[in-house]
Amino acid sequence: MNMKLCFFSGISIALVSGCAGPLEKRWEDPVYRSIQGRYIEHERHLAGLPNEPHSLPTFGLDTLNALSVEDAIRLAIEHSPRLRSAGYRIDAASGRVLQAGLYPNPSLIFGGEALGSDAGSGGETVYVVEQEIVLGGKLEKARDVAKSDRLAAQAAFVAEEFAVASRVTQAYFAGVSAQQRLIKRKELADLASQLLEAASSRVEAGSATRPDQLRAEVVYEQAQIELDAARLEASAARRALASAIGIEREIGLPLVSAVDHLPELPDLEALQAATLEANSRMSLARIAVERARRSHELAKSQAVPNLVVSVGPRYSDVDHESTLDFGLALEIPLFDRNQGEIQAVLAERLSASSELRSVQLELLAEVSDAWAIYQSARATAGRYQNQLLPKAERTLDLIRQAYQSGKADYLRLLDAQQVVVESRIAYVNTLQQLHAAAALLNELSQTNAPWRSPRDEDQPQAEVNE
Repeated sequence: MNMKLCFFSGISIALVSGCAGPLEKRWEDPVYRSIQGRYIEHERHLAGLPNEPHSLPTFGLDTLNALSVEDAIRLAIEHSPRLRSAGYRIDAASGRVLQAGLYPNPSLIFGGEALGSDAGSGGETVYVVEQEIVLGGKLEKARDVAKSDRLAAQAAFVAEEFAVASRVTQAYFAGVSAQQRLIKRKELADLASQLLEAASSRVEAGSATRPDQLRAEVVYEQAQIELDAARLEASAARRALASAIGIEREIGLPLVSAVDHLPELPDLEALQAATLEANSRMSLARIAVERARRSHELAKSQAVPNLVVSVGPRYSDVDHESTLDFGLALEIPLFDRNQGEIQAVLAERLSASSELRSVQLELLAEVSDAWAIYQSARATAGRYQNQLLPKAERTLDLIRQAYQSGKADYLRLLDAQQVVVESRIAYVNTLQQLHAAAALLNELSQTNAPWRSPRDEDQPQAEVNE
């Protein structure tokens, strides 16, 4: 703004005091700062923006020899387009906070009267500077509303961060479980092959019938079908993990976080309390209540008319004299007192309060449902680990001893081995369900974010089987 246009010090002070709002402090969230301003060539091309220098991420698949679940989440945070989009929305909201605090620009008006008369005189010329003086605290209240929108964008960013972590965690352990199932299916296929060979030998020796061989052939074909399906499932799980992380190529690194390392969570009451305190949907609902209150205050302030001040010199060529014009204009709120908008935002304020309670009830129900799945899966996994699997292994050992002493035939031994392998597949399925429920509970409570901590090399790792 050119302050030379202001002729009186009082007006100059008014203009300077309202020219711009204070500079806003940048959000210091570490995840937001790590991706803020990251140059993405494809996105800038789609947006029609010119290229500019950029620094590539320092953390990527090429820097790793194996992939843990925490590293997978870190990679997703680096690459997730949805998280970057949420970061851009924070930047957009910050720009609107700045814009909401800016004062109206002054106007420079030139006027001429009776120019070019027959008498040869130049008539009158007027130069006027006009400035609207905002009253009622409208700028401050508008800035408060914009700040609420920025807080909502920040809460949405955190919600997306935990959603990314939840999706990646579930995809990661789905990949680990699929790989474990593939290994077990290979074992079952090998057992079915051995069963078929044994049955064929018994038929040739006359100690078994043709239906026994047909049964073994059916078991073999079924095992091959399940093995092929397990291969496709493992490959699809790898691709799904890559998609969850935000990369296009299939991940070839070993997945080393152990699926049987059971996640530890607080009890239901602690999870519910944490969810009501920290969940971003609760934060958004609270922000919505506060934004509605601020919008109500803004609507009431908009009923106060603004003052328009004008000042400028007038020169008369006829009288050869200069004068100074000064004017004040104030709208009379006779018909429009913004009463309709005030009524509307008051209703929105009441609606936001009701929505807050609705979100509370929905989150409590979601936590309860996820907790029930988690507890059921954990109890089932415990029974598999402590009872069923040891008993199956013990049964297999006894039948193996009986077979070695000639008291059990080979088919019975193969059946016992098949029971053990199928039990381990069921155990892996339960563990996958357990990790999925734990990831959902962590997304709801939003209190545990290990991916924000420095990388830890000493974490539980699964056996790598190719």
